[in-house]
Order: sequence, then C-alpha cells, then structure tokens
Amino acid sequence: MAGPKSRKREAPAAARPRKLPAEPASSRLPSLALVAPMLFASGCCALVFQVAWMRELRLVFGVTTAAVAAVLAVFMGGLGLGSAMLGRRAEQSSNPLRMYGLLEVGVALSVAASPWLIAATRASYIRLGGQAELGLHGATLVRLLSAAIVMGVPTFLMGGTLPAAVRAVTRDSDVRRLAPAVLYGVNTLGAVCGAAVATFIALEHLGTRATLHAACALNLLVGAIAYSQARKMGAAETRDDRSLSQASATKTEFDHALLYATAAVLGFTFFMLELVWYRMLGPILGGTTFTFGLILCVALFGIGIG
Repeated sequence: MAGPKSRKREAPAAARPRKLPAEPASSRLPSLALVAPMLFASGCCALVFQVAWMRELRLVFGVTTAAVAAVLAVFMGGLGLGSAMLGRRAEQSSNPLRMYGLLEVGVALSVAASPWLIAATRASYIRLGGQAELGLHGATLVRLLSAAIVMGVPTFLMGGTLPAAVRAVTRDSDVRRLAPAVLYGVNTLGAVCGAAVATFIALEHLGTRATLHAACALNLLVGAIAYSQARKMGAAETRDDRSLSQASATKTEFDHALLYATAAVLGFTFFMLELVWYRMLGPILGGTTFTFGLILCVALFGIGIG
C-alpha cells in the first residue's frame, strides 16, 4: 500500500484555475458612448474657432462677401485636405483613438497661436495697401494666403479628427454603419452649439481672444481624455481588406469615384448657397458676425438632424 507522500491528489475542480476565453477584438474598441461626447465638444470648439476667426479677419479684410468667401474657402479647404490625407492614416492606424487624441491636442496648440498670426497678417495687409493698392484680384489672393497662414494648420488637423474617431468605433458587425452616422450627426450638432455660443454669448462677454483660448482649453481636454483612454485600451486590431477580389475592388473604386463626385457637387452647392444667404440677409439683418453665426446655426442644425 502506497504511503500518503507517494499519492498524487488531484485538486478539486472548483480550485483549478480556469482559462478565460480570449476577449474578442471588437470588445476592446472604444464605445460609441465614449467617443460621441468628445466629437460633440470637438465640433463645438471648431465652430467657436471659425466664428472668432471670421470676426477678427473681417477687421482686416473688410465686411464684404469676398472676404467672407476667402475665410470659408480656407476653412473648408483645410478640413477637406486633412480629411483626405489624415483619414487614410487613420484607416491604417493600429490605435486610431490615440491618433484622434493627438490631433485634438495639435488643434488646440495651433489655434492658441492664431491671435499672433492674425496680428502679423493685419500688419502685412495694411503695409501692402489693401484692395485700394492691390486691386480686387490681388487683394483676394492676399486674403486667401493670409487666411491660410492663420487657419491652415489647425483646420488641416481638424479634418483628420472625424475619420480617426469613426475608425476607432467602427466594428465589422456594424454592417449598417450606424456609428459613423451617429458620430457625424453629433459632431454637427456640436458645431451648432459652438456657433450659437460663440456668436451670441462668448464673443460679447469674453472677447475674441479669451473665447479662442477657452475653446482651446476644452479642445485640449478632449484630446487628453482620448489619449488617456487609448492608452488604457491598447491597440485594436486592424482589418485587412485585401481579401477582396479584383472584380469587387474595381466596382468599389467606381462607387467611390461616383460618391466623391456627388459629395463635391453637394459641398460646392451648399457653401455657394451659404454665401448667397449671407449676401441676401446682410441688408436685412446687417452684415455682422451675428448674421453669419445665425446662418451657420440654421444650416448646420439642418445637416445635424438630417
């Protein structure tokens, strides 16, 4: 009979360590409830920046439709270029939420420097003699270049924030792509809030520079929260779409080209209408920042709820 030391006793089943199932990659992705409030605040800050820049640059370029068009063109051009270039990087990023946080921090820091850039462009524009010396075409070119100096970097970085945030929350199971639609709507409604607060409250009570810096602080906070959450979650798995067949890829390219063309036409039409509305309502409501902000609020609200 074997002694007690030679016996191998099995541990009870309850005491054995259990091997937990591997956590699916989709559960490690940030939730829509986490990212949506950050996109709302980001959209709010973006329109605060735009309204404040418009107010300051109108003092440089004058209260004309051409001056408003120059500012709008640079603002939207920066967003579009940033979305096109940084959106591709977001799609390839292993941690798009971290990229989103870094972009928001970059936006805050670059906008914080814009008051000094506006002062420099004002001095240069006055030294050149304005439209009286440069003529209409020369003044328009200088306005575009000046607006690009002030808004180019921050708007380029802003353009990459929405693609990065969308990439962070998109799951393969979301075949209807509900998350991108929700984030786009939330971001646009945040822009409505920012335009309203900046136009009717902040600029009147705080002034332009304090309003810009307050929005920069909020934008910096959003970036810090996103970066912190990204570090906790780690890198999410990236999807590999190279398994598509050549025929499917060709069809996708055709569909993309059609969608890009349609989006370009719609964007052109929308902002042309915005300038027409500003020119038509200016004599009635006055060519002030309030009129511009009101038009932005109504137009963006329609886009957001749509």
